[in-house]
Amino acid sequence: MKCETATQAVLVSVPISVVEAILTLRSALDDDVASALGKSLAGARTVNTAQLDPPPTSVAVHERGKYAAEFLGVGFSVDTLAALFGRVVDMMADVAPENLVSLAGIRTRGRRLISLEPRGIHPYSPHLPVQLTASGWWISKNISKDQLRSALRTVCEISGLTFGKDLRFPFR
Repeated sequence: MKCETATQAVLVSVPISVVEAILTLRSALDDDVASALGKSLAGARTVNTAQLDPPPTSVAVHERGKYAAEFLGVGFSVDTLAALFGRVVDMMADVAPENLVSLAGIRTRGRRLISLEPRGIHPYSPHLPVQLTASGWWISKNISKDQLRSALRTVCEISGLTFGKDLRFPFR
């Protein structure tokens, strides 16, 4: 993490488990809560890390959602397949946004996987529903399990990840 202001620069090493926990919290909190937490932590002093318990090595999957996945060790669950793909896109935006630009250039027979424009998802069927992710990318809301699995494999190929190891779906 690098924090730069006019008078100081700080470089901090953070264990991957902490980053995973932060990504999980960030995706779970709405903007108002995340903003309030950010403001409350803005003036915080440094913490003696020897007094802190180590973070868990993996984050538990919430049992609320119908569909579960794990991305780079961070488990999550959602109610729809489109929401699951949207969550993966948002997490990818946090860790490797340049891969999303490459993903936006890929197109299946009838759709693009992601687009910065809502009309870019279903160019031949503009009546089909689309959804905006938290990271600003549009995705299709009309997606089957097979299409999702194929899209997740494509995400892995572009990112140099392994489907079934770095990105797991379905995840139990």
